[in-house]
Amino acid sequence: MTISEKIYHYLKIKDMQVKDFAEKLAISRVTISAMLNGRNRFSQDFFEALHEKFPDIDINLLLDKNTETRFLKTDQSEESSSERIQTLENGLRDMKKIFNKMKI
Repeated sequence: MTISEKIYHYLKIKDMQVKDFAEKLAISRVTISAMLNGRNRFSQDFFEALHEKFPDIDINLLLDKNTETRFLKTDQSEESSSERIQTLENGLRDMKKIFNKMKI
């Protein structure tokens, strides 16, 4: 997952809009949207604000390209749910590939 995908995932599980996320970070919505959509690079100010305002996000794991959804420092139940969903989605994708090969 990219940084943007992870942040969108975070916003989804927290039921938060980009506008609210931007307000909490004290960064304009337009700037946040540009970063999330790849028009601008994520800035040091963004990561500093993220670290300060969203302590449940592990910045190191957010930046790790090999990490899927385990970038939150929250309680295990929320992480476990995200991991299970990701595992199930991956399993369904694999099954679909197998069925397509079998032409079922």
